[in-house]
Amino acid sequence: MKAIKREMRRVILIGDSSSKRTLFFEKAAKALDVPFRVVDWEALTETSALDLFEGAAVKIDPPSYSIVHLSQMKEQLEAYQRTLRHLAKADCAFFNSPETICRMLDKRETNRRLKAREILVTDMFPEEIKTADQLEETMREKHCYSVFVKPSCFSGAAGVAAFRMHPRSGNRKLYTSCRLERGRLVNTKKLTCMEESVRIRRMLDDLLALGCVVERWHPKAEFQGKSYDLRIVFQFGHIISMVARQSRGPITNLHLNNQAMSVEDLELGETIQQKIASVCKDAWEAFSGISVADSESKFVFGGANMAGMDLLLEKGTMRPRIIEMNGQGDLIYQDIYNENRIYLEQVRILSGI
Repeated sequence: MKAIKREMRRVILIGDSSSKRTLFFEKAAKALDVPFRVVDWEALTETSALDLFEGAAVKIDPPSYSIVHLSQMKEQLEAYQRTLRHLAKADCAFFNSPETICRMLDKRETNRRLKAREILVTDMFPEEIKTADQLEETMREKHCYSVFVKPSCFSGAAGVAAFRMHPRSGNRKLYTSCRLERGRLVNTKKLTCMEESVRIRRMLDDLLALGCVVERWHPKAEFQGKSYDLRIVFQFGHIISMVARQSRGPITNLHLNNQAMSVEDLELGETIQQKIASVCKDAWEAFSGISVADSESKFVFGGANMAGMDLLLEKGTMRPRIIEMNGQGDLIYQDIYNENRIYLEQVRILSGI
């Protein structure tokens, strides 16, 4: 891998012109007096001409979707992945390559890649599970009675469910932000708990039909009676942002009315923080293709310059485990509404100043 030449200053952002991502990236560019161009997703398809990207430093943000039906979300995601594969043909330097974004979208592939490098991750069932019956049978075989069910390539908690089954009584609980509306799965911003077996099995059958991964429900560390995990932004070889997401329920995504809090308030201690940094470094290297020592504050070709990571600390042991990674997971409200450090660093290094 080689660093991009310092004189490269033309920056292009592929995104939605009215999104917070674009607005605060633009704010960072203006603060640094760096010219850049926005190419709106509405102008791109899997057959668009790619000449305008030639020789530029290009960042790809995700499209903004208003679709709530999960089956339609799956169709849009597949179209998005096709466009990413087309963009990969452009003669430019990507902040995160389209191939890397696609790889991180795939939760199973991400988990396998990290596990192959002996990086501690959540335990994912290797089986392709298609029905509620198959799920319960597999849980009994593995003596694992608490799991998460997640669509393989969705983000933002879309379609995520936490499922518990008592090994003796057979009592079941399902936590999810999905609901069935006229026979179709709809994504919402409200977490609900189901306890009726017939409803739970119907919901699981519909979710699993989308193509899901199943992983062990690891108990998370707690603070003041609530469990939490961490959303970390790791870019250019270092952690630039770390936010704790606290919840009384099993799903911690902040758009579900969960509480964001400062990591400093957790008083984790130097040893635990060093372990977190080490796991994040190893995970980032698994996708960037280079070592942190070679990448600090440099823009490199052909992989990931940034990764948003969800990480849990095990209850009791406080061992860090990577839950998943996101090649576009850099929108942190606690940052953009304060120092905007994440985007300022991106603009500075993308532009070569």
